[in-house]
Amino acid sequence: MANIRAELVAPLPVPKQRSLAQQIVKNRHAYFYVGPALLIMALVLLYPLIYTIILSLFDTPARSPDYIFVGLDNYVELFNHQLFGLVLRNTVSWTIGGTVSSFILGLAAALLVNNRVPFMGVFKALLIIPYVIGHVTAAYLWRWLMHPDLGFISVFAQQIGVIDGPIPFLQDGDMVMWSLVLVNTWKTFPFVMIMMLAGLQAIPQDLYKAARVDGANALQQFIEITVPQLMPVILVTTVLTVIGNFNSFTIPWVMTGGGPASQSEIIITWIYATGIRNLRYGFSSAISVVLFMILSVFSYYYVRTLTRGSDRSAEFEG
Repeated sequence: MANIRAELVAPLPVPKQRSLAQQIVKNRHAYFYVGPALLIMALVLLYPLIYTIILSLFDTPARSPDYIFVGLDNYVELFNHQLFGLVLRNTVSWTIGGTVSSFILGLAAALLVNNRVPFMGVFKALLIIPYVIGHVTAAYLWRWLMHPDLGFISVFAQQIGVIDGPIPFLQDGDMVMWSLVLVNTWKTFPFVMIMMLAGLQAIPQDLYKAARVDGANALQQFIEITVPQLMPVILVTTVLTVIGNFNSFTIPWVMTGGGPASQSEIIITWIYATGIRNLRYGFSSAISVVLFMILSVFSYYYVRTLTRGSDRSAEFEG
């Protein structure tokens, strides 16, 4: 009995951990299948990244076809540029404003359409319309709506007596950025709504039934059940929205082109204007590298959030 008891309490043998090289050798046949895809990804993604980093170390004057090596001078010029602070502030306002407003509106719409009422399918389709409209089409549509003299908003507001004169949505330096944020919110909130709706429909209804039995009201159910259950979806959606807003180019460029007086210039439009208009490819590459570093931080948290969710699912299944 003593021997049997000792065998039962003996620790299980720990499997030997293989090194990375040993794992590669063991799975070497799999790399023959994924090798072509990895090569294409390297050509499409890795090569442009490396070339942009190298190009950021050179000056590319429009008057000469030669590339002049300047080291880190482009980065020094970037951080000392008179527009750097303004562009960075505009980018933060554009990104945070668009993300927060899209999330609030998208979550509210998701909570609304999650109810099973008549004609809710039609209402869902109407809410998704801004998301399926092309960015260029949406930008020109809102550019016309916000025109101070011919736009529907100003004309209608003057006709009903709300205002006395036209509203310079895109011409006033204090209004232009928030006008663009409004358009961006209208364009992107259906994405948040779809993500939140998927998360809401995955929440077990037994949790709400138990909470109602315990006497919890709607607000308490939202705080204690809905928000914690939606937290993984909220994190992923927020990171994706931030990355999308950082890379959003069409709406601000088509509607204002960075004006007036660079009051709506963000990093992505500054890169385009510097590289394409002024033909300063080296300087625009330096801006692109800085933007890449910023987005890498959000991408890291995005991957970390997904990995953490996969680990939790594996632990739960185990």
